[in-house]
Amino acid sequence: MTNRQQLLQKVDEARNELWHALDQLDDATTIYPGWQKREFFAHIAGWEAMVFDSIRAQISGVAPLDHAYRGIESANERFVAVRKSLIVQDARLECEVNRFAILQLLATIKNDDEPIMLPWGSETVVEFLEGAIRHERDHAEDIQHLIGKPL
Repeated sequence: MTNRQQLLQKVDEARNELWHALDQLDDATTIYPGWQKREFFAHIAGWEAMVFDSIRAQISGVAPLDHAYRGIESANERFVAVRKSLIVQDARLECEVNRFAILQLLATIKNDDEPIMLPWGSETVVEFLEGAIRHERDHAEDIQHLIGKPL
């Protein structure tokens, strides 16, 4: 198994761990201040939509959308605001669609060390995957502590 295959397996495992943790909460549980499940899924969906657009633009040679990226907090606020009319299930579905689309795009990039230009800076494919794993595992750990079942 190649390093990329191992990382992709870990990406799937991290997402499954996160979804399993979230499945243990009802929709009204506060996960972070001001965030219940819908807002949490909006956060994930927003980041992944932005990542998808950045990778798609780079691969196709077109300019990415202007995501008005001003840092993590303002991006999260925007992602949640844009998705405020979604129900929880639709916000989760957007996460799943965006993740699938990102993985399809990454499969077209053959060099794991190729830089990807993201709104917050350049990362290689490997760095991006490692960051995605860490991000989702951090959230899963927070949620497990919230429900009293630390990882």
